Amino acid sequence: MSTKKKLLFTILSMEGSGGLERILSSRVNYLIENFNYDITIVTTNLTGAVKSFYPLSDKVKVVNIPIDFSKKTLADKLAIFLPTNYKKEKKLLDFISLEKFDICTSFGSETFLYKEKNYHHFAKIKEHRFTYQRMLRFEKKFGIQNLWRKLLFKNSISIQRKMDYIISLTEEDANFWRKYLKRVVVMPNFIDHNQMTQSKLDSKTVIAVGRLELQKDFESLINSFSMVANEVPDWKLNIFGDGSLRNILQKQIEKLKMENHIFLRPAVKNIFDQYASSSIYVHTAHYEGFPNTMLEATGHGLPLVAFESVGGVKVLVHDNDNGFLIFDRDHKKLAQKIILLTKDQTLRNKMGEKSYQYSKDFSVESIMLKWHQFYSSI
Repeated sequence: MSTKKKLLFTILSMEGSGGLERILSSRVNYLIENFNYDITIVTTNLTGAVKSFYPLSDKVKVVNIPIDFSKKTLADKLAIFLPTNYKKEKKLLDFISLEKFDICTSFGSETFLYKEKNYHHFAKIKEHRFTYQRMLRFEKKFGIQNLWRKLLFKNSISIQRKMDYIISLTEEDANFWRKYLKRVVVMPNFIDHNQMTQSKLDSKTVIAVGRLELQKDFESLINSFSMVANEVPDWKLNIFGDGSLRNILQKQIEKLKMENHIFLRPAVKNIFDQYASSSIYVHTAHYEGFPNTMLEATGHGLPLVAFESVGGVKVLVHDNDNGFLIFDRDHKKLAQKIILLTKDQTLRNKMGEKSYQYSKDFSVESIMLKWHQFYSSI
């Protein structure tokens, strides 16, 4: 009988309600229950938090090893180019060596890249959960800041070349990373249809889900939906999520006199119930790796309306088939397509069914089998 493979995942925290935390919790639960892996999650936050917003199997071990990644002084910032300065990561390296993990995966902290010779061998994996090169374009900076960003990017590539595998969410992003790195593997997100109920698409409710931050651009969505509400006043928009812009967005809603039409709801664990009781899903983010909320919406059979953006949006939205892609971030066109769907139940049903059929390409069974085959090959 073969020995269980020991997997380690490092992440800042599992307390968040975002797509990364949801997909990681779902993945490790499935791997343990269906393929009998030995799995540990290390959180590196400074508060010692090990709790998870989403359910985790009792068989998943969660350990906190605090590592301060903040860079306050110029000397600290320059230290990122000096691997020998990573003394603060020794506790994590010692833990990896002591537990003798077979495969270690980083979700951004890149903490175990500077493995010293006296540590046992383990496979190193870096997972990209966002469209890094497109994010650089979005954050347009010039002069010294731009130079600094380029240096950071160059250093990041140098670091990632020490990895055994790079995981990308889409083929588009994989092709970008392949310009710089070898062994890039595409692994999209997944959904469990057994946990989902297809919406009847008969409620007068539009749903959006995500962190209340600049990246998600809910400001544009609120502006567009104010046009929708003026045309079809019996429809409402629910935005589920937490974040630093809540007060600003609420003031925008009040300024537009949309308090009876647009509602900011807190992040909830039972978001699937909200999809099932909605009729249209809208997505306005500037960039995404592979929008998990959009994938979840397809699993509930919702028609999609989204700004065309970099990342996985174009993988999930088939324009004029299961929804509408809005180009050039045109607020008026976004509103027009939402209005079209609100007024045409037949079109909603047709596009919603298409969404559901497309979602089967990302079933938990098929994607997790790929993960199991991948881990088994290492």
